[in-house]
Amino acid sequence: MRNQKLVSVGIKLSHDGSVALFEDNRLVSCHEIEKINNNPRYSEFRLTRGELSDLLRDVGYDWGEVDALVIDGWHTTPFAVTLGGESVPFEVAEYGHLYDVRANPLANKTAFSSYFEREYTSYHHIAGHIFSSYCSSPMAQRGEPSYVLSWDGMSFPQLFHYDRGGKLECLGYLFPMSGFIYTYFAVNFEPYKDYRPNDLSLAGKYMAYIAKGRKQPSLLASFHAIFEKLVAKSGPVTTHDQMLEFERALLLKLVFRAKASGFGDEDILTTFHCFIEEVLVRTLSARLDELDQGPRNLCYAGGCALNIKWNSAIRRHCNLAELWIPPFPNDAGSAIGTVCSELVAKHGYESIDWDVYSGPPIRETDWDSAGWSASDCTLAELARLIHESQQPVIVLNGRAELGPRALGNRSIMAAPTSPEMKTLLNRIKRRESYRPVAPICAEEDAPRFFDPGTPDPYMLYDHRVRPEAVERLPAVCHLDGTARLQTVHERENPQIHALLRHYAKLSGLPILCNTSANDLGTGFFPDVRSVAEWGQVNHIWSDGTLHTRTTDVT
Repeated sequence: MRNQKLVSVGIKLSHDGSVALFEDNRLVSCHEIEKINNNPRYSEFRLTRGELSDLLRDVGYDWGEVDALVIDGWHTTPFAVTLGGESVPFEVAEYGHLYDVRANPLANKTAFSSYFEREYTSYHHIAGHIFSSYCSSPMAQRGEPSYVLSWDGMSFPQLFHYDRGGKLECLGYLFPMSGFIYTYFAVNFEPYKDYRPNDLSLAGKYMAYIAKGRKQPSLLASFHAIFEKLVAKSGPVTTHDQMLEFERALLLKLVFRAKASGFGDEDILTTFHCFIEEVLVRTLSARLDELDQGPRNLCYAGGCALNIKWNSAIRRHCNLAELWIPPFPNDAGSAIGTVCSELVAKHGYESIDWDVYSGPPIRETDWDSAGWSASDCTLAELARLIHESQQPVIVLNGRAELGPRALGNRSIMAAPTSPEMKTLLNRIKRRESYRPVAPICAEEDAPRFFDPGTPDPYMLYDHRVRPEAVERLPAVCHLDGTARLQTVHERENPQIHALLRHYAKLSGLPILCNTSANDLGTGFFPDVRSVAEWGQVNHIWSDGTLHTRTTDVT
């Protein structure tokens, strides 16, 4: 037993910047920079010494109490961020693009920050993905070993095996394609020709767009043939430079073949998505079949783990005992993951105590409320407003959720019963018309409306809307008949679960539309003022108070 608590702060400096605070192995809070002050999405770390100290003080800690400062690694070092108008460099660990099977993924670098006037430790970026997924998993809670797959934009899908006692074994990569090949391919075709290949918003748009196309078997077979031939010719890839060289050659051949196929861009993009999915499922399943290292558990992280189509294919076809994907598999979880790396490497903690609603609280800010009225509003009254008004309502409830997806606490909610609602929500959020709107459903009722309808609290899998429910849920049914479902258990979010139960009494449906409460290009709204200034809704519900615009905007 410890007589004194260990206080650790983790920082992700580069895009999706964030700061995580732990006491021993308990996550106290994680503040993603984009969610603090209505900052741009994917913001780098930008908290000055004073701002970081204030943030810690707001959750009951003092900067002087911090025992360990841990910083996520990156592919450039020193990595400089602008803090208070000053360019501040940090010596950080490597990225971990491609581990040799003999490498130690927990290798770290110790350095001194003159800006923070203290020493810090930095772990490989991929180590953060590995341990954000394992340490947050049910496997870790049970003390079980697990395979861990990490696949993000700048690395091949790399497989590891973690056993108790800090035993992490690198098992090599599954296949030589980085996550960015998905978007690098997409920008050669409409509607994405004007996008930057590394645009962090593109992968999600592409994943939604494939519902417009059809898989073309002949083109799919050609993609597989090109890939297998080049892999056989090139042999194993062992360095980052070889990674880049191989992927450039592969991409050139795939794009050339696609353009020569005569198929429309919609079908080409859908077929390429299916090609990646088939390679992923086939190689992962085959590798796990070769290995015999305990339970066939799999933890999965990296930006590619946000692709719900691929996740569902893994769950269906890879014969896993259990698949775990955290709600922050992308770089939004890197500050958490880099502290987890430290806890495993130095302190023997292998699991963390955490809650998905550990983001920033609703900010208390003054605002010009002229043109708005305010009144107390129960959850039952909120459900009735949504049902009877058929208008979207911004819901700000407690602390923000971790990760990139709105999970009820920073959401726009609306009735799902009209096809016009999806059009309205996409219009006010300035999103493409083909983008889906997610359903949020009481967990116990999900199997009645969705297939499989299994618990999915973090919106990480694909569910088919059951045929008998399609006409009742037009706003949340995607073009291909699927939905990116979020299920809510009463224990996990009692307020939102109660809202769904109240709405079900009125409508017969324990389901609402749920899309993130943010404007295009910015993080979740941090307060009522930012929503009012956005000006696109008539109703804002914030922790029991309903703000209603007195002059209708719709």
